[in-house]
Amino acid sequence: MRSTQTILVPVDGSDASTRALEYAVDRVAMADKGSLVVFNVQLGMPASRYVSREMIAEHQHRLAGAALEAARALLKRRKLEADVGVLIGDPAATIVKLAKRRGRSEIVMGSRGRGRVTGMLLGSVASKVIQLAPCPVTIVK
Repeated sequence: MRSTQTILVPVDGSDASTRALEYAVDRVAMADKGSLVVFNVQLGMPASRYVSREMIAEHQHRLAGAALEAARALLKRRKLEADVGVLIGDPAATIVKLAKRRGRSEIVMGSRGRGRVTGMLLGSVASKVIQLAPCPVTIVK
């Protein structure tokens, strides 16, 4: 068993994802070991005759920056280092793929984010991650 654990925290700028990051930060700080990987997943979009790949990349970069803003501020306030990044793809599949690539980790995520169906008790991304993840998943309300 590993002595340190990597906690993956997908964020989308929602209040729930910020609370999930706060929870994960507290766990790492209290244990004084482990690491955080904080990331935003942007949907892939095909280029077209009217929208270039550069335009799409700029749009994804802008959205990801806004989604990660609160996360970066929280990490800075708490003086905690973390890997922070942006991934492109289907959110649930991308989160699970990262968890598999990182080995035995834990995923801490908000119960529902900024998706189209915000009235659901448990968001569709969170539901899919729970079903597909190869590691423990903690959902924060």
